[in-house]
Amino acid sequence: MNERHSFHFLKISGDISSHKEKEFEQTIRFVFNQLPDECTDRSLLQDAFQVGHYTFYSVWQNEQALLKFQKSAVFDLIKGAFETLGFYEDTVKGEIE
Repeated sequence: MNERHSFHFLKISGDISSHKEKEFEQTIRFVFNQLPDECTDRSLLQDAFQVGHYTFYSVWQNEQALLKFQKSAVFDLIKGAFETLGFYEDTVKGEIE
């Protein structure tokens, strides 16, 4: 049987209050150094049209690596940063086709 390997993405988004943005960005920079090798790309995006809206975006080698990451302390730290320093909106994941 031919097993299919495809890249997967993970997006975590929310709003961060203006006086907490620096702390939030420092936390995410710290997280970037903690991500495993299976994470092939990562970025923190700030919406140019919606003040304080951030999206953490990452690409994973396969679905298993992504699912394992979602059970990790590093994932909890990212989500917790949104919840503690602002408002957690949602998490979206999927296959990159």
